[in-house]
Amino acid sequence: MNALDFSSVKATRVSQQVAEQIKNLILSGKLKPGEKLPSERELSKALGVGRLSLREGFRILESSGILVTRYGIQSGSYIASAGIEQLTAAFSDILRLGDITISQLTEARLEIGMINLKYFMERAIAEDIRELDECIRDIEKKLKTGVPTREANIYFHQLIARGAKNPVFILLNNALLDVWRQFLSKFESPSEHTRKVLAGKKKILKYIKAKNFPQAAETMQEYITYSGHRIAFLIETAEKNQ
Repeated sequence: MNALDFSSVKATRVSQQVAEQIKNLILSGKLKPGEKLPSERELSKALGVGRLSLREGFRILESSGILVTRYGIQSGSYIASAGIEQLTAAFSDILRLGDITISQLTEARLEIGMINLKYFMERAIAEDIRELDECIRDIEKKLKTGVPTREANIYFHQLIARGAKNPVFILLNNALLDVWRQFLSKFESPSEHTRKVLAGKKKILKYIKAKNFPQAAETMQEYITYSGHRIAFLIETAEKNQ
């Protein structure tokens, strides 16, 4: 990375332009996660801005989690290595602030769920199948002992996304599940509902093991649609009773 990759910025909103230029260099691949930026002196000269504006631009990027400042022997500003958890949190926050309806969420879950299932069945290894088996047993154990199963049920879908071996699918799936979790938190899950959910997951796993994608997809579609309709009904009922 050298100063020649930067160009002078205009005087208006200098700090924002500094931040945008660095983001564009990251998106273009010229700056990579973990890479150290040139010194303030070099960047100020390359960008044609004062150090104060440069530091303000850095603060914008730091608040977004794009840049991290280190101190000590390896002091300087570095491009952050954003983990899947950070990206998921940011994306799920955007979704929650977007006033998503349960109908829209269910539609998105269906689409992402089918994609994840398809690639899971193409790419999953024995360990991925074993984890799904363990998840089902965990749900059964919790149901028998009266322990809440909500997070274990959500984990089942996270395992399928993980087995699809694509971090973008994992990010989208986890963000959707975070919003789904917000809807679920408003209502109780009676045992009869939990048993129905468990039965659906068992069928999905059975068809995955049989390498029968059409049946697995049909079962997942029925399961997600049922869950979405149930929450929609509960929301409507709660609103009527207000």
